[in-house]
Amino acid sequence: MSALSQLSLERHDDIAVISGGHTLSGDFISQLSDLSSVVADDVRVVVLHPDVGVWSGFDGVTEAGDLFAGFAEIAQPTIAVLDGPTLGGGLELALAADIRVAASDCQIGLAVLTVGFPQAGGLQRLTRAIGRSRATQLLLLEDQIDSATARDWGLVNLVADNAFEAAWQVAVSIASRGPIATRYAKDAIRHGLDMPLAQALHYETELTILLQNTTDRAEGVDAFVNKRAPEFSGT
Repeated sequence: MSALSQLSLERHDDIAVISGGHTLSGDFISQLSDLSSVVADDVRVVVLHPDVGVWSGFDGVTEAGDLFAGFAEIAQPTIAVLDGPTLGGGLELALAADIRVAASDCQIGLAVLTVGFPQAGGLQRLTRAIGRSRATQLLLLEDQIDSATARDWGLVNLVADNAFEAAWQVAVSIASRGPIATRYAKDAIRHGLDMPLAQALHYETELTILLQNTTDRAEGVDAFVNKRAPEFSGT
């Protein structure tokens, strides 16, 4: 059975999980893009939990460009679960997620210069994630760092013995927030980084104004005032 047929999208209430895939092949990239485009609008969080082999790097992929753009552009917050050695293309994939949760024994690196060059936009995302100095070190020295160091550097957000369980708890927490506000927050962070500060502040204000007219905003305020848990509808 091909890697293409092994990648799946399953929904668990407000959380969608993309899993399977075996290796980071061209088929994997193609189907990840397809699945990313059909995530239901009322899903609140997407968790990427592929087979361990996916994280170890590209498998025969010759294409170059922003190969994970479809996944990176999912409107909802995304969480990548790093279960094994996360190297080269595997790290480029992980960097396309909003939040990264790594297993305690995970080794992480972008060691690609010996065999070529980053293929999937990973260098640009890496620099934005951890800064120029550390990105340069990781790339030019082809260092591998452990998950604890990656957390200290800001490359991963959480480290846990059971990475998927920890990621799931994060997903549940995010799913409990207002889904419109959560999407707007992701949008403001993502696009604001590429704008001059004044423009980014204006964009953030526009999103705030849009949120004022939603049912969820009124629900959040009412729940806070009455000291109860909010029940968001996504409207």
